[in-house]
Amino acid sequence: MLAGSRAVLIGVSDYDHPEFPPIRAARNSLQAMRALLADPALCGWPPGQVTVIDNPASAADLADQVADLAESTTGVLLLYYVGHGALSPRGELCLTVTSTRPNRPKISGLPWENVAEILRACPARTRLVILDCCFAGQAIEALSGEGGPGLADIAHVEGVFTLTATTRNRTAHVPPPDQQDTACTSFTGELRDLIRSGIPGKPLQLTFCDIYPVLRQRLWAKALPVPNQRSTDTAYQFPFTANAAARSGPDARSTRPEGDGTGGAAHKNREAARADRERATRILADAERITQTITDEQGKIEALAGVAGMLAATDPDRAERIAQSITSGSWKAHALAGVARTIAATAPERAERIAQSITGESERAHALAGVARTVAATAPERAERIAQSITGESERAHALAGVAGTVAATDPDRAARLSTDAERIARSITSKRWKAYALADVARTLAATDPDRAARILADAERIAQSITSKHSKVVALVKIAEAWSQG
Repeated sequence: MLAGSRAVLIGVSDYDHPEFPPIRAARNSLQAMRALLADPALCGWPPGQVTVIDNPASAADLADQVADLAESTTGVLLLYYVGHGALSPRGELCLTVTSTRPNRPKISGLPWENVAEILRACPARTRLVILDCCFAGQAIEALSGEGGPGLADIAHVEGVFTLTATTRNRTAHVPPPDQQDTACTSFTGELRDLIRSGIPGKPLQLTFCDIYPVLRQRLWAKALPVPNQRSTDTAYQFPFTANAAARSGPDARSTRPEGDGTGGAAHKNREAARADRERATRILADAERITQTITDEQGKIEALAGVAGMLAATDPDRAERIAQSITSGSWKAHALAGVARTIAATAPERAERIAQSITGESERAHALAGVARTVAATAPERAERIAQSITGESERAHALAGVAGTVAATDPDRAARLSTDAERIARSITSKRWKAYALADVARTLAATDPDRAARILADAERIAQSITSKHSKVVALVKIAEAWSQG
């Protein structure tokens, strides 16, 4: 799984300029992240595939080193940064190094747009970014195309997951100075504790899809800054760590009822589980009530999204109502898409309706594509209809290709027809960049069942990409096509 992979861990705890106070907790966070990755019972990264960069002095040298490592990574690239985050005069996120000058963060620090260029050029199939710094949510905005340059241009390139300690305009949290000799930063410390303890009831391997909602809820419950995340395609499904709560062995908690064989212990377990659910319901009701009294608008929006996400699996009515009440368009879309994906397997009609209610065309298309893929295994007709309902040609082709890939093993005739429709739509797209993207999606779907056709389509996609005049767009398209070749 980790062949050809590389983890790059960057920590900055000491600074030349007093305006950036030292962060001793950042040193501990860097060590904690390295220990988590190296733990064979958890993340299991080979030590030789983990590069630790402690207190880099030069932003230019750091960028070169990270770029060199990223260019040689073909499996999974994990990039972790802990330190001060600073904003340029134009509001762009800059990662600091020890020599960064507070009045010139873009010149003397590492602008996020430069990191984005490294990610674009990286041939890794999966790219994971974890940012533990102030204003880290600016990277999410860049990824969404809402905050200027950054990752917006790779929003349709598969395999990018970004997890940030804060939202766009929030500072990160560190323990008081007298605790920093032994403590981690609040975000990394909570992530470490969550991975070490695991998540009961989840699979043996935890993905960021499993980790993020629990991490967000734990930080929010402690009145700490809430994290943010953005994923393209299925990057959030990368198995990041073994689930410590699901380990087998003599020291693991047994899930089998104990007793005299009469079923009494099993009954007690069921009663305890019901009591736990009722308690969780009461706590969330209290959280929702408190959320309505928050006066800070951004804080209220984030809290509402968190409550909606936690309620989606157990009380979709309230979850949808709360998500619909969010005033921020992007946060509302995020919350509604999460509710739709959560209930799609059990309530596909409702999930489709919720996704259709999202007003932003791009956000609605992504939500519908996610619902279509989820229901394809059990209701392929509905999945196909949902994919066909997407208005944007590129998004519709992407969704059809995804549904085709899901049903290929059980309904090859349907998969072949959907792939043909997706290819036809892809070839009708006028934008060369989006045409190349869509054709690469179709080729990935066909790779297992019709490799010759997939190769021909990828050759066409490469020819189209090579004709793109913008060098940046050409590189992004070629990376997409290279991913399809490597995963075919």
